[in-house]
Amino acid sequence: MPALYDTFLIQEPLRQDPFAVTHNPSDRATLIGVYSKSIDYFGERDRRRAVERLRYELGVLYTQDGEWKKALKILEPLWREVSWRKEGWWELLGGLGVRVRECAWKCGDRGTVVRCAWEGMSNYGMENLESKPRIVVRAGETVSYCTYVTVFHLPGHSVFAHKDVVSFTFGFGAMQGNVGEPLPAQVVITSHARRSTAPVTLSHFSVSFDGGLKDIRIEHQADTEPIELSPDNFRLYAISLSTEYSELDLSNQEISTSDSLLGMSNLTFHPDQMKVFSFSLIPKDSGTVRVANIISMIETESFDLEYTISGADYVNQDDYWFKATKSIGSRPASNVGVNGIRIHPKPPKMEINIPQLRKDFLTDEIVRLEIEIRNEEDDDAEVALEARFLGQADTVPTWMWITIQEDENLPEDLAGDQKQNATSSYDMGHIERSGSRKVDAMFTAKALATEAVLEIKANYHVLADPDTPISKVLVHEITVDRPFEAICDFQPCVDASAMPSYFDITEDHDNKDSAQGLRQSWKSTARVVSYATEPLVIKDVVFNIKGVQDGAVCRAKPSKSLNANVIVGPEDFHECEFDINAQKLDLDDRRSTAIQLQLEVRWRRNQPNEVFATTTIAAPDLVIPFGEPRVLAAAGLAQGEDSDFVPLDYTIENPSTHVLSFDISMETKDDFAFSGPKTASLQLVPMSRHTLRYNIVPLVRGKWITPNLRILDTHFNQVLKINGTRSMRTDKTGASFWVDAAE
Repeated sequence: MPALYDTFLIQEPLRQDPFAVTHNPSDRATLIGVYSKSIDYFGERDRRRAVERLRYELGVLYTQDGEWKKALKILEPLWREVSWRKEGWWELLGGLGVRVRECAWKCGDRGTVVRCAWEGMSNYGMENLESKPRIVVRAGETVSYCTYVTVFHLPGHSVFAHKDVVSFTFGFGAMQGNVGEPLPAQVVITSHARRSTAPVTLSHFSVSFDGGLKDIRIEHQADTEPIELSPDNFRLYAISLSTEYSELDLSNQEISTSDSLLGMSNLTFHPDQMKVFSFSLIPKDSGTVRVANIISMIETESFDLEYTISGADYVNQDDYWFKATKSIGSRPASNVGVNGIRIHPKPPKMEINIPQLRKDFLTDEIVRLEIEIRNEEDDDAEVALEARFLGQADTVPTWMWITIQEDENLPEDLAGDQKQNATSSYDMGHIERSGSRKVDAMFTAKALATEAVLEIKANYHVLADPDTPISKVLVHEITVDRPFEAICDFQPCVDASAMPSYFDITEDHDNKDSAQGLRQSWKSTARVVSYATEPLVIKDVVFNIKGVQDGAVCRAKPSKSLNANVIVGPEDFHECEFDINAQKLDLDDRRSTAIQLQLEVRWRRNQPNEVFATTTIAAPDLVIPFGEPRVLAAAGLAQGEDSDFVPLDYTIENPSTHVLSFDISMETKDDFAFSGPKTASLQLVPMSRHTLRYNIVPLVRGKWITPNLRILDTHFNQVLKINGTRSMRTDKTGASFWVDAAE
């Protein structure tokens, strides 16, 4: 078929002006196919601008044919995601918006009509579109049939926030805050509407947060006056937030009265007007706080429009505004936290004072602490105390909390029932602002020496904000040391009672613990050494029998009455003497017996109002050989005032069941003379004792004299060890007695 047009110099009309072609269906179909293929072609090569232009031209082509639904299907997605908005090509964007509104109107999509009209009210480049066909949105006219429209800020286009009809910025008044303390913040709303448009009135706007802040909701109240205004259409409002809602608000299920704060202000915005809304927030939890979203609502009789900006897309505030002396002042945004701030736990203003708190404590010590709580908060507070020790579980001192009233006197000894009723916490109750309360508490240190941390915590809340718990902690490192160590010496003694006999046995079948066996007496000298750094008062020392092995009974008692309330200085000692009597239950039992002993010392610090404590000190075990013969030496006093000799008695005991023979010899020495048998032989029947007396005449003075008496057990061919008693001492050379120097 020959060509209809000569295209050598001039292209055919379809190529010259695609929009001026005829309504020939074949030409239209060909053109639409070319556009579709071109869009796919450039889309595969990521030619975004070319694709946007072709999509726009294709949509215009559909509008020329009156195919409004197809045109809206192409132009409405293009309008939402076109890059012209980011590039600032407002004339192109305005033309696209007019086409989208026209298609939406023809198709009955009232929501899209309002969205396009909302953007069309912006004064950024839109004044150039006055001569072009457009749809005017007025309440009760164009969109009177539209009930609810949601407008979202387009993600990824942060510049678009400046081109909205109404823009929002938010800023905190500080780089960081504290829980329970006022945190200044403000929202700046600016109208970018064309001067020819009517004022925009928001019914309310709300700000939601990610973090420990309650959401805020500001509602419109026309009669609210600004605290400061400027000639350049600038307004500054101070808003008081509260949790009070009207009955109409409470009927709205979207409002949570427990998580939202309500404020009132004038939300009518004239073109190019900027308003700053300042308020204070009270953080409830620590952590990072950011803006989650800002939602504004326009509610009229004709339609409701909701505009949402997510926290990731809203523009940060450049300046923080405040009321200056004569006008409105500002400071740079670098001094405020606009992206998000860190909320720290509320710094407690409650003071904990413990006068005379020591660092070093002693084991088993009952410590009295006078704790003073002073309320430096700005309001009254309810306070509860908690005390504990931090350390190893098996060595941490046991806390005992005992409150002592002001009119009570602290007892000298703390009874066991009082200790059991003690707890580790105490409710101090109401403390007025700038007021204080005192409480006395006690704890008993562990019996093991250790290092620990004493923690006194005041948990409280101020009456103005009972939902915010606050705590103040006083931490004190302590060392628990042993106050005493004991040195115990054991010395055998001659038992005053006669040795048991097979011919004098009383059978007591009713009392199985009746002792009828061998009996021995010992004396223990205990020296209680103080390791404390200050004087201690020792009230009493008791020798306790913890256990007796191998069929015996044992009793211990003081040799003489002890002095009460003895003051022992640092590294000084207190000496005590005890008599220990042990006896076998069975007369035929000759086994050695081990006796487990311990000392109990009742003591306190040498300070007023101190309580006596009891410290247990382990003593070495006493092993008594009941079946072996022994020799006990006892030095007596001189007979008469003018006598120069010292009577020295040697008692030989045979607890065995054999007749034992002994060879006795006394060696002479240069430091004494003696009268008595120089050599002798002695036989002892079983379970008997015999005493030999020597009168010793000292030839020297002011020294220890050790007579050399040798006693040989001929039955076992063993030389017996001589043990000194009373004031004598025993060492490797034998038993010695002291001779005073001449006056």
